[in-house]
Amino acid sequence: MSGMSWIVYLMGAAGFDSVRDFPEGWSPPVLGPRDSVIRRLREALPSVSFPTPAEGILHGDGFSITFELGPWEQTPRVKLFVHGEGEEVLDLIGRVAEALDARALDTGLGDFMRFRKDPDTGRHIWRDAPTPGQWVAPA
Repeated sequence: MSGMSWIVYLMGAAGFDSVRDFPEGWSPPVLGPRDSVIRRLREALPSVSFPTPAEGILHGDGFSITFELGPWEQTPRVKLFVHGEGEEVLDLIGRVAEALDARALDTGLGDFMRFRKDPDTGRHIWRDAPTPGQWVAPA
């Protein structure tokens, strides 16, 4: 397994092209009740398992993704710890973002991952991204 790991936040940010467009003091709308979020994750990724309501895990070929929902009944965001890499990982993140009607914020990139708009550029940027930086998600 590759040593590469990075953190992606799935968050509701409809209408924003970039994190730089967030107004001062803005916080993302909730993604929904925890059970609904887990149900949508399972529909998108049937092999994901949730040993606890706060955390799910998906093992793939050469990668794993931990889905951290946190302690809240209303899920403000899902934090993905991604270990390993590959096209499949990108496709899975895109599928999950779509299932949750969320944007995928790559902390290494410091901005949203662009799956549709310009996937080649997005992936190129993603591959060459520095190791996760100091970007902090809105509370």
